[in-house]
Amino acid sequence: MYSTSAKFDLQKARILVVDDNPTSLEMISQIMMGFRVLKLKPCRSAEEARGFVATERFDLILIDFEMPDEDGPSLVRYIRSDSKQPNHTAPILMLNGTTSLNTISRARDAGANMVVKKPIAPAILLDRIKWIARNNRDFVGSTTYCGPDRRFRNLPLSDGTRERRADALALIADPSRAMSQDDISALFG
Repeated sequence: MYSTSAKFDLQKARILVVDDNPTSLEMISQIMMGFRVLKLKPCRSAEEARGFVATERFDLILIDFEMPDEDGPSLVRYIRSDSKQPNHTAPILMLNGTTSLNTISRARDAGANMVVKKPIAPAILLDRIKWIARNNRDFVGSTTYCGPDRRFRNLPLSDGTRERRADALALIADPSRAMSQDDISALFG
């Protein structure tokens, strides 16, 4: 189990920050340096970021949602699009002044891990970075989506929806497949 008192050190993390606003880029960079990040790569455009993500591996990528030439979701889709790219599965936080359902849905559907609201509160940003580090969600790739598993909760399925893991769950639930205590003891004895 994760201890909340455990030290969380970003000193060796390689982090890319993409924001077209110089003031915002500087502020986020200062916050990251306050978190002891030593390997920070700031970018002022998605085009500049594309060059870095194609050649360097990052432990975390922070991308502004709204940029003039190419928006954040488009850059995220680019990063996720090529499984041979070094940052294909890198954690990505999107940053935006609003966290409307539409913004969150667009970021999530592009493959971002999470959205953080601007102006950035350092404590909230650090909390989200820790959450991503502790909760390593499965990475999903299909013809329509590539990114972390979008499910955060296990809610009951709606009527008429078949559980996609039904066959596996049926095998687990079958009592005739259970090992006896003697069988289990023999494995370790």
